[in-house]
Amino acid sequence: MTPPSRIVRHAALLALALLSGLLSEPTVAVDAAPGQPFKVTQALVSGRLRVMGKPGDLALENRSVTAIVRRSDGWLVDFWPNRKTNPSAPQLGHITAIDGLWLLHPVLLDGHTPIHLTARTVRAVGNSIETASSVGLGAGSVDVTTTYRLDGDKPRLLVTTRVAHHDGGRIRSLGVGDITKWGNVDYFVGGVGRAPSTFVGLGDWVGRKGASGDLMIQSLGDAPMRIRFRTRHPGLAPAIHTTYARGDVDSGETLVVRRVLAYAPIPAHPQLLPSGTLQIEVRDERGKPVAAKLDIRGRGGTPTPDFGDDGDEAGAGHFVWSGNGHFSRSLTVGDYSVMATAGIERDAARWDVHIDRDATAKLEGTLTRVIDTPGWISGDLHLHQAPSVDADIACSTRVIAVAAEGVELAVATDHYVVTDLGPTVARLHRSGALGVPLMTMTGTELSTVGNRFGHFNVFPLHPGDRIAYVNTTPHQLFAAARAASPGGLLQVNHPRWEDIGYFWRYRMDPKTARIPARYKNVYDPAFDAIEVFNGVDAAYLPRVRHVLYDWLHLLGRGHRYTATGNSDSHKLFFDDPGLPRNLIHYGSAKSDADDAKADPAAVIAALHQGRVLVTSGPVIDADVQGVGPGGTLHGHARRVPLHLRIRATPWIDVSQVGAARPARSPRSLHPGPRLEEGGAARYHRPAGGPGPELRRDPGQRPAGSAQRLLARRQALRLHESNLARPLRPGTPGPERDAPIAHPPTPG
Repeated sequence: MTPPSRIVRHAALLALALLSGLLSEPTVAVDAAPGQPFKVTQALVSGRLRVMGKPGDLALENRSVTAIVRRSDGWLVDFWPNRKTNPSAPQLGHITAIDGLWLLHPVLLDGHTPIHLTARTVRAVGNSIETASSVGLGAGSVDVTTTYRLDGDKPRLLVTTRVAHHDGGRIRSLGVGDITKWGNVDYFVGGVGRAPSTFVGLGDWVGRKGASGDLMIQSLGDAPMRIRFRTRHPGLAPAIHTTYARGDVDSGETLVVRRVLAYAPIPAHPQLLPSGTLQIEVRDERGKPVAAKLDIRGRGGTPTPDFGDDGDEAGAGHFVWSGNGHFSRSLTVGDYSVMATAGIERDAARWDVHIDRDATAKLEGTLTRVIDTPGWISGDLHLHQAPSVDADIACSTRVIAVAAEGVELAVATDHYVVTDLGPTVARLHRSGALGVPLMTMTGTELSTVGNRFGHFNVFPLHPGDRIAYVNTTPHQLFAAARAASPGGLLQVNHPRWEDIGYFWRYRMDPKTARIPARYKNVYDPAFDAIEVFNGVDAAYLPRVRHVLYDWLHLLGRGHRYTATGNSDSHKLFFDDPGLPRNLIHYGSAKSDADDAKADPAAVIAALHQGRVLVTSGPVIDADVQGVGPGGTLHGHARRVPLHLRIRATPWIDVSQVGAARPARSPRSLHPGPRLEEGGAARYHRPAGGPGPELRRDPGQRPAGSAQRLLARRQALRLHESNLARPLRPGTPGPERDAPIAHPPTPG
């Protein structure tokens, strides 16, 4: 194969290369007569999920594929097959009208610093789309052109980047590469196979299974490319950094790299082992179908199964889901421990089972409700599914997973689009695949682009509603959200995340919740809720505390924001939907079975009023003199009693409870808040009881030190006691002295 990367000296044709190969550019064999560039129309981008191209952008099309290059920056933002093609990742179900690419754009590497190339011009040149930009580096300037051209009628896009150094001295260690995003799935590397979530190494190609089939990037040369990606948040696939060439470049030289983006099969080598079938039927205490999840682990030397990260409800990780309590799963011959759960309000069922070759093991169990919460609807207000460019999970799989966690309200908040899960729920009910009621709300996550200052959920909305999120400001965005959803909820998501957190962007002081003076006219406090507990942070308790304290400080400053906790789930088994969740006190109900029939307006009103408990396991009933979450206590007493009742299912361990409140300093007329903590208590699980009792730990400060927490806004809803961890199967719940330091593992 002809080498892909060349240094071309235009001043003199010398037999010298800074990289490998000759000084002439490579020639790639290409079939004749690929399609000519054309302007994108609305018809082209309609009716397909995840399309980022807009009318007026430039496109290429042949019999196999369509590619779109964005005019605003010259980035490749769409690449899909023209024929209906099933996804190659089971978690996406049978979605065929879906784009396979989020973005691909060239970068220069000045040492180790990536320079994102934004095109100065984007134009049609012959049968190619050409983008051009200029970049000033320390030792000189370079002109960069990238061309995109289809390979005849094949499902291949040829990408060529030329970097011409025309001014200045030698540029040392200049690299040319790409940044690629193409779905929230596992990555594969040539010579490695399925790669870990963090990878640095060499390979001839990097690819993924997922939307519209297997997709890969391949270097067109004899030298492997450098591939790098690093997961910052578990459950969220990272961007891929590929480097095709690196070397010193003198003035008058041109560095050329070529690669191909192609739909092509990724080699797979499944291991076929003797197997049998596990069938399980679970029901509720009335004998009715119940949505549930299985946690399957090997024992006695049998390895724990790995169904892959991108499997569907029939198996992902070592979990299996069902919307109606019926499970059937092939397992390798061996011994297993199986645990079935149906959310934090029901007990679990456990079995030890042996799987024989070509045989079926049948089990039955009951998942009894042990915690009653009528009038409180369990909701996850931050869920992603296939319409999001970074969530490769079908809507039907999402609904079943949500129901299996005992969540009663699912709010769809996909990036850039409004998603309605209601039709999916209705279809699953009709087919019998979903045997429990589930309320849904339509919403979106406004992920700001250009002027990036955060991510914000808005709901309820109507399908088709559009809110501008590109190069906007907080004032403009919040006003547009209010106009689109009058009376709806505007929630600040993961406010402390780097680059995309609202509080991080405007440098909110973690000790005072004050915004620096330079941002006072930009930052807008006119939102309703703060996502205090994001499921992606479940494994990092300090991150959760950071935002919890932000919320408390803001309460102390007189702001009345509702604290929420949501999974922000982008996949099936990590992050699990409902971890954490909100118990929303919307009113009264005869039984828990009626909660999913709650008036949506009442639910939104309860969220505005702060009648919410955030939890990842325990259910905390709290009041101060009869005033509960969201209420206001009037009076001037220095000390008032805080009444707590903590309930948890037997499979969730709770070992310590703490209380926190914002406090005002008496030294200043307009002081900032000071955080006080206290009210530590121990509790144990009584023999035969469904959950722990609260027992005061002698010598500890009285729990009444948290009275202002309730007087200001909401009940105690997130502290060590709320970060529960499930017990190992068969383990009793002993009294524990140490505070909980780990959240629950999925399941």
